[in-house]
Amino acid sequence: MNPFKLETKMAFRVIGFKTTLLEGTHVHSPQFSGQKTTFFKELIAGGQMASLRPYADSGYGYAAVAEEDGQIYYYAGVQSDQPLPEHAVEVHFPAGEYLILSGSGGLSRLAFDKLEDQAFGSLLTAEFEYKYSGAPIAEVLLNGDPMDAEVEVWVPVRKRNAG
Repeated sequence: MNPFKLETKMAFRVIGFKTTLLEGTHVHSPQFSGQKTTFFKELIAGGQMASLRPYADSGYGYAAVAEEDGQIYYYAGVQSDQPLPEHAVEVHFPAGEYLILSGSGGLSRLAFDKLEDQAFGSLLTAEFEYKYSGAPIAEVLLNGDPMDAEVEVWVPVRKRNAG
């Protein structure tokens, strides 16, 4: 099992580009993996990701999975406090508790999938003190190398007895 911790985070936002994920039933559906990879590769090839660098608060790459109005969306971009560029969209992450899972080595998409499988398959069970809150999930590429990735997945959680 990969390392994990609970951490309180301040609210933040990711700016970038958005696509609709299809054929899944919840934010963590295995059908989404290939769609996420295709979308990200298209953004790299088209130069859209490079266009966000001047707006980034850090060197990390961010992605988000969010459910909005019954639809699942995937965002790819950067964390930023700067004004929203005309060509981008934003997703907001609330302040609160996050389950942080870390991994390294291999392709970033496989590492993210493994960590999300661990979060939703092994940790966020009825026995765990916390449950998924329903807010966006962050995928964070820490080292900028999607071929030999150092990654984290941030799953927003709340205590089970908190409602």
